Amino acid sequence: MRLQRQFNGQTITLDTRTPLGSGGEGRIYRVLEDPNLVAKIYHKPTDEDADKLTVMYNYPPATAMVSPGMTAIAWPIDLLHTTDHKRQILGYLMPRVSKATPIHIFYTPKSRRQQKPLFNYLYLHRTARNLVASFADLHSSGYVIGDVNESNILVSDTALVTLVDTDSFQVRDPDTGLIYRCPVGKAEFTPPELQGQAFRDLNRTPEQDRFGLAVLIFLLLMEGTHPFSGVYQGSGDPPAIESRVRAGHFVYGTRQVPYQPMPFAPPFQLLYPKLQQLFIQCFEAGFNNPQARPDAKTWLMVLKEAEANLITCSQQLEHRYGNHLNDCPWCDRTEKLGGRDPFPSRQAVTQQQHLQPLKRKRKRVLNNKPAPVQRPLFSPINRSSVPSPTAKKSLVLPQVPTLHLQNLFGSLFAGIVLGGLWGTSVLSAIIALIFAFVDGKQGIFGGLIVGAMWGSFLGVVISVYLPPPGGINRGIALILGGWSGIFIAAVIAGLIFGVMEQEPLIGKTLMWGAVMGMVWGAIWHLFKPPLSLPNIGRLWGRRGAFVGGVWGSYLGTLGGMGLGILAVGWQQFEAIQPNLNSTSSFSEITLRIIATTIVAAGVGTIGGTLAGGVFGMIGGAPSLPLSLHLSGRRGAFIGAIWGNFLGAISGAGLGVLGATTFANVLDTSSTTGTTSLLIGSIIVSAGIGSIWGMISGLIWGAFGKL
Repeated sequence: MRLQRQFNGQTITLDTRTPLGSGGEGRIYRVLEDPNLVAKIYHKPTDEDADKLTVMYNYPPATAMVSPGMTAIAWPIDLLHTTDHKRQILGYLMPRVSKATPIHIFYTPKSRRQQKPLFNYLYLHRTARNLVASFADLHSSGYVIGDVNESNILVSDTALVTLVDTDSFQVRDPDTGLIYRCPVGKAEFTPPELQGQAFRDLNRTPEQDRFGLAVLIFLLLMEGTHPFSGVYQGSGDPPAIESRVRAGHFVYGTRQVPYQPMPFAPPFQLLYPKLQQLFIQCFEAGFNNPQARPDAKTWLMVLKEAEANLITCSQQLEHRYGNHLNDCPWCDRTEKLGGRDPFPSRQAVTQQQHLQPLKRKRKRVLNNKPAPVQRPLFSPINRSSVPSPTAKKSLVLPQVPTLHLQNLFGSLFAGIVLGGLWGTSVLSAIIALIFAFVDGKQGIFGGLIVGAMWGSFLGVVISVYLPPPGGINRGIALILGGWSGIFIAAVIAGLIFGVMEQEPLIGKTLMWGAVMGMVWGAIWHLFKPPLSLPNIGRLWGRRGAFVGGVWGSYLGTLGGMGLGILAVGWQQFEAIQPNLNSTSSFSEITLRIIATTIVAAGVGTIGGTLAGGVFGMIGGAPSLPLSLHLSGRRGAFIGAIWGNFLGAISGAGLGVLGATTFANVLDTSSTTGTTSLLIGSIIVSAGIGSIWGMISGLIWGAFGKL
């Protein structure tokens, strides 16, 4: 079959002789020209399908490829239409997902033992984390999955997760507000409020996705046990799973329900305590209030903490369990299952011992009563055995960098280079602005105007010609382009006028900017925001002290800057009251504001860091406002907070170094004591560093450099 791509015009050939898959809506075919792509062709394509796919193409989620040949969300990358004059949309192209298996193979004990025997409990946690990250990405992009189920999720041997069947998602067109609904769903993953409803007539919400997400996490960490499955204690036939979900009968919760846990299910206490709380919150508090269900970001933080608290069994290295437990639960479970190890050792897998049938012991029968028939634990699954995974590493979204030696020096070098360029550029721009506003250099004003015009023009051009996934709003592009043009023009003008004036102070200023920028850039690249630190609610103890110090530094800097500006303004107001003609020049007021603001910011950031650390340790501190994708406004906010903290710490350190090593340069008077010089140097340097770090972190964070 020959079809044409909608957006790049390329003609491709599909191998229709051997479909890769088939379903109720269409079939999946290989693309002969590109083995990394596949095409889904609908049985009965409609105009609504074409419109929905166009919206999905124009507004994809932020998730990119997580590794070569592996994507987190198999999103449409182009539409396919016929090559005749009708140009009818028949389907779409998407990345081909290779070496991945449906998620139920991993959480079902029997199929995992047969196909993925070395996929241990740590990998199951990692799978849950990556699954949650994909949900969070979709929800933050305005999409709702709707049909959450185990068949649409593929997992690799290294716990990477891919969501497929994305064209069934609920899609909202941000330009028109039109919603393309998800018409299907599976009862086991459908929340109580939607049980028995006609999905085609409903607009889904992220809160309803959260129910299905919690069920999937429960299945992963509880050996394939559904949270609403149990032994019925009432009379009559046991209710179906959808009836149990509709009634809110969570078997492992705090409420009394007519069910007992399945006899061979793992104990609920096996889970990390905070995970237990989240499941109870989702299935009990969320029963009457869907908004109470934990969102993907909350799950991600707790899963990350739970994985970090896994320890290795001293008897069997493949057994991982939470450090809140006294004994290895998998050793106990192996004994309970008659010797069937849920996570067999590498030696047992190598010798194929994990596939051997269990040896049943003959029991002595008394009174000639027949021995009870032992039913199989799990229904047999006809799956072929494949080689087990051997890779230990897996990729997690988002990543927390590991400081190996090579990465350490690479980050350090990148931070020094980028920070030095940034510091020199900022100081050069400040020099140009001083020349323009204080000395009245008309040429600089002209250069700034030209830079604003060119920057605005280029910003609009970029927003017009880039496709919507990478582009931005034209109004925002106009403003950002204009300010970027002004900054670049100011940097160039500062360097040119510095050379023309041949003033040594300008050269020293640029050198100081480069040094300060290199120090701050190196620290910024080495110490990323603590993504694993935040928790649900408030933090106490050492963590509370640390986060409280970060918040205190930021708020203290803002407070100090505000009070400094108000102090100068009030002083100027008092000065003009007795004599209306007694006014200071603009340059004098500006310099006074800068000096006062720096000192006030230094005092505020030092006092705020100390006070925040103390109060955070005792009274608790709120977690940092982290997000899965730190860029734009969210990245700017956390960048300003984190950059301010790093800038204050590095600035105070430079102040100590300067006061102790270069005291004769900083102060030549004989009346100033060493202690006073040290305190003054620390305050001023911390003030400069905190303001510098806050502004720089805001800009770097906005561009995703966290």
